[in-house]
Amino acid sequence: MVVIVPQPAAPLGVIWPQTTIGIPKQEEVDVVHFLSELAGGRLAVCHTIILTNVAASLHLHNILLGLQQTMTNTFFIYDVETYLRSSLPSVPLLRHRPPKSDGTYCVAYYIFSSLSLLATALSAIPKTDWFRGATRYFVYYTNSDGKNLDIRTLEEEPSLLFSYNTIYITHNPQHNPKDPRSWPLNLLSNCPFCRSGEPEVILRTRWSPSRGFQTESDIFPDLFHDCNGHIFRAVTMNFPPFILYSSGNSTHPLKMEDCLDKRIIDIIAQVHNFTYEVYEPVDRRWGYRLDNGTFLGVLGEVQNYLKDFTLDVSMTPERAEVIDYTVGYHLEPLTFVTSKPQPLPQWLALVRPYQSYVWLSFLLMLTASGPTYWLLQKLSGSSQSLPGALFLMYATMFTQARSWPPSFAVRVYAAFWLLFCLVATVSYVSNLTAFLTVPALSSTVDGLEELIDSNFVWGINNYSASDYMLFKSSKAPLYQEIFQGLTFCPSLVECVQRVLDERFAFISFQTYLRDAIATHFIDKNGDTQVYLAKERFFQTDTAYAMQKGSPIKAS
Repeated sequence: MVVIVPQPAAPLGVIWPQTTIGIPKQEEVDVVHFLSELAGGRLAVCHTIILTNVAASLHLHNILLGLQQTMTNTFFIYDVETYLRSSLPSVPLLRHRPPKSDGTYCVAYYIFSSLSLLATALSAIPKTDWFRGATRYFVYYTNSDGKNLDIRTLEEEPSLLFSYNTIYITHNPQHNPKDPRSWPLNLLSNCPFCRSGEPEVILRTRWSPSRGFQTESDIFPDLFHDCNGHIFRAVTMNFPPFILYSSGNSTHPLKMEDCLDKRIIDIIAQVHNFTYEVYEPVDRRWGYRLDNGTFLGVLGEVQNYLKDFTLDVSMTPERAEVIDYTVGYHLEPLTFVTSKPQPLPQWLALVRPYQSYVWLSFLLMLTASGPTYWLLQKLSGSSQSLPGALFLMYATMFTQARSWPPSFAVRVYAAFWLLFCLVATVSYVSNLTAFLTVPALSSTVDGLEELIDSNFVWGINNYSASDYMLFKSSKAPLYQEIFQGLTFCPSLVECVQRVLDERFAFISFQTYLRDAIATHFIDKNGDTQVYLAKERFFQTDTAYAMQKGSPIKAS
């Protein structure tokens, strides 16, 4: 089945052949046979996209027709330039794996165009969101300029040299059509790290209709299992305990100290046989997105293909639009630190056993108890004065012994009052003893809402990281209010020191703060000098970021 997909409201611009023109040449027959074998074999489980243009579709008329007739799976035909300009398709097939798939999610691009258009396609397609997460394979053939492709021609174009999973079909200049042992087709391929870690184009294998492939090895091997000592360039900033370095900058490699990310990268480098250099970004920022969609700092250098990957960064949706992430390996939330709660004055221990509303209740009961007692006595025929009744109630509260009238009603009231006084007094004395033994501390600030209601000033590091973007771009009223009062401080240690010196709350990542506290802010008794809030927010995975469409992600 063939599906020709045009640009919306415009014709495709490709003349798709319906009948052969003349008698197909043997060279054309060989190419069609090879493409048929490849499409029905190694790439049978992949979605199929055919990219061509007007010039190529006319010149390669018989090859395109032969390819159409031999294809058994559904495939899509695009003009190369139209495809690169198109938005994501809404065809359901593109969202599912082909039938009888072994679980591989892949796309096979068969490209028939000029070499310049091929270079554009190989550079642009891996960066698009078409078939997100799929492995892409590229098969290319042309002879529109009357010349046969060779290794030197391909290596002169950087976009071709640094591509991957690409097969270039060329005619073997030494082929003898009369010799059945001869190989009519050479299959050239990119090898990103073959030449001492540098890219080159190699002769992958040869092919003939009668004998198949010259070698039994996969024509699309794993190119990134062994990088042959290739030097990758990474970019990062200090973020202990994940990232720690003692020297270096944007032009001189960083001297990495022992830290979590260094251990991880060292193991990966050993397995895949590569080395790496790490640099700071030129502007010494983690980076946030500008209005034009580009990023600054660490993220910007990867987005603009100046570096191969970053070390530990937070995974956010807006960053994922311009870079690719590895699998997240650590959940890192934001929190904040404030000064530790201070002991309250000892004289306040007299009133701390009860809350203010309890003290108010006691006062009201004491005020009402005297008149009530006086009224009961008067009804029972006693002549005690109101001041005397008030004094008796107060004296009882303070455990002063008194005699009670013989009236039954008065004695019942007095019994309940004595019980109340006993419970209140014992409870107060017990709590007072506890507060005098263990001094009470001032209240702590444990959440953003409490922070806003407090008299603290709050701030973050001035590195334009994901914490800044959270408060800057969030529509949540709470985060907007935090952003309006946000201040900045220059470094981690200076920020935490400011917490000790003034009413300042420093907002940052939890592990980052814990490491700083344990390293710089522990007293001689081993106690921390600052208070870490209980609330955790903006919990996001951290991972390594790499160039959009980078093949090293899968390795």
